[in-house]
Amino acid sequence: MALPGTETIRFHRPTAGPNAVDQKTPETKLDQFGSLAPQGWNRRHQGLLQDKVGRQQSGPLIPSFSLAVRMLLLVRTAGAMYSIISDCDEVFNFFEPLHYYHYNTGFQTWELSPQFAIRSWAYVLLHWPLAHLGPLLLKLGKRQAFFSLRLSLGVISSLCEARFYRAVVEAINERVGRYMLFGMIFSAGMWSASVAFLPSTFAMYTTMLACSYSYHPATSTATGMKRAYLATLFFALGAIVGWPFSAALGLPFVLEQLFLTGGDIAVGREAEKLRSKRWETILKAVATGATIAVRACHPLSIVRADQQIPVSMVDSWSYGRSTFPTLNIMLYNILSPSGGPELYGVSPPTFYLANLFLNFNFLLLLSLISLPALAVTYQFDHRRLGKTQQAPKAGQTSPYTLLAMRLVPFYLWLGILGAQAHKEERFFFPAYPLLCFNSAVGLYLVKGWMETLYIYMTKSPYRASQTSLFSNFTLLAVLLPIVLSIGRIFALYIFYHAPFDVVHHFQYHTIPSILTRRGYSPEPLPKDYQPYGNEVPEPRWDFSVLETFDPRITLCYGTEWYRFPGSYLVPEGIEVQWLRTEFDGMMPRRWEGSQAVGRWPRNETRTVRAGRFNGANRASAEPGTYVSPQQCDYIIALSVPSMPSSALEPDWASKPEWEREFCTPFLDAAGSRWWSRLIWLPGGLLEQGRAWGDYCLLKRS
Repeated sequence: MALPGTETIRFHRPTAGPNAVDQKTPETKLDQFGSLAPQGWNRRHQGLLQDKVGRQQSGPLIPSFSLAVRMLLLVRTAGAMYSIISDCDEVFNFFEPLHYYHYNTGFQTWELSPQFAIRSWAYVLLHWPLAHLGPLLLKLGKRQAFFSLRLSLGVISSLCEARFYRAVVEAINERVGRYMLFGMIFSAGMWSASVAFLPSTFAMYTTMLACSYSYHPATSTATGMKRAYLATLFFALGAIVGWPFSAALGLPFVLEQLFLTGGDIAVGREAEKLRSKRWETILKAVATGATIAVRACHPLSIVRADQQIPVSMVDSWSYGRSTFPTLNIMLYNILSPSGGPELYGVSPPTFYLANLFLNFNFLLLLSLISLPALAVTYQFDHRRLGKTQQAPKAGQTSPYTLLAMRLVPFYLWLGILGAQAHKEERFFFPAYPLLCFNSAVGLYLVKGWMETLYIYMTKSPYRASQTSLFSNFTLLAVLLPIVLSIGRIFALYIFYHAPFDVVHHFQYHTIPSILTRRGYSPEPLPKDYQPYGNEVPEPRWDFSVLETFDPRITLCYGTEWYRFPGSYLVPEGIEVQWLRTEFDGMMPRRWEGSQAVGRWPRNETRTVRAGRFNGANRASAEPGTYVSPQQCDYIIALSVPSMPSSALEPDWASKPEWEREFCTPFLDAAGSRWWSRLIWLPGGLLEQGRAWGDYCLLKRS
């Protein structure tokens, strides 16, 4: 201890500077591109679109990937259970061949005949595990297999949507991602498309996955090359396994990769090297996409296994000849000498605009203005884009160009499909998420104009950060489409769900009553069964006895054949037949029961039946398409005020030889006012414009 008044000196080991002792140098945090990682609030501003009001605040509440998946699953599960099948192609070209593959019964269309081979068995069989593994393990029936497939598709869609959403949050803007997420969750279009068993839905999944990688600006880093590879791979998969025309959605991405520097800065020879490297990555991904499957070969192949495209190998094995349905459907749509898809109807140029407004309402308007809004923002709010908030350097791509390349695919798809004479709602499925993205960008840019105008008028960025005007505007812009979409979803269920209700009644009420009359009893409950509360257990019946009936029970469809929900929802042993109507085109035909050929279980998929099918949509020249009403035990028929009766299309419900077993309301679309069909509102609103008919299960008196 020093004496009072004494000065002392203490020596400490240096803890800073070049002579520091035992001092670990803190590791510099880098981002995924090798640059200094942003800290604090700057982490929010790494996307193409930049917040200007409240920039240094904590930002909006953004759901994580996990939370987004759970939110999506709630809605997609409901969609799998309650959405209708709006297109008979889904039933006859996909559910029916899958049913035939597993159960050896079902209906065949001309597209699945070996002489045309328009539909891919590889795509159909890809869904077999989703439909049948769970029910096989749990010993459930084929109705449960139907919903198992739809639920599985809902899970896949939820994962793809959540991945796409998080990419938009990271690469574009947090608020844009949030707007888009709610648009996808609640839109009537995604409600139907997300759980549909269609190649265009598969292409929608792959498009979302591809965009989740391609929305990040292209770079020459390892991460950037990996993203380019995966984006190209998913675009290629969607085209080869799903729907070939969806490849057009990847064209802007390819152009960006090959002709723009993206997130890199390169000029002269460096730009040439960069372009060469990206060409190599894209070609490698396309080659991988073309060969993505387990290699196999069959004795009928005329091409060596190491030279074949595996998807084509599966289809060649199924059809019994070397073929590639992906190419066949393109040739049919472009070069068909018999008329092509126009044989099945043509629609006006406004078809897609009307249909998209029905499914997305005001989100469509926001999506259509997104690209023009970007041009306006460039002129009047230039610093809205780009994390550097500065003009691009030489060899650097403008953030406006990058964002425009991400908005263009929706317009490109709308232009391509709108130019075709034959139009279908399902054709637009691959671009549904892109519509939601464009609408979110459009909403964000409009909100940005409001902020800029407010600051200009008040001269106070602080007041702009404190007002609730902008948040209230976006809340209204998000909630209004949600409310309208929910009304549309309810309308689809209330107006058009009757075909499902009727076959449900047939399986769980009509058939048990038949079995009871013939002396059969329901299966006994498990010995360890314990009822929950006042639960009354539903009796379980063994429907396999229906296959022993002679003659079998025959269920007939007349004018409602195109609303047949599929063989999965009709128990085995029930014969479904068609009644002749005024329709003179080609009908689906019952597949002949078949045996295995080698490892392929259904040799009938390789058989051409002379005169049965044609490519001109003419009635089959082979007898056996229809049965007479006298052969029917039950008829499913629609009776509506606007439908005139004829000899071939009588009002079956009014005939004395048929009595109503079960009827449920069905909207008479032709007899209803157009505005009453658009949406369902509670309290009976719009009901005065609707006309109703009866969708009935009729039994012979």
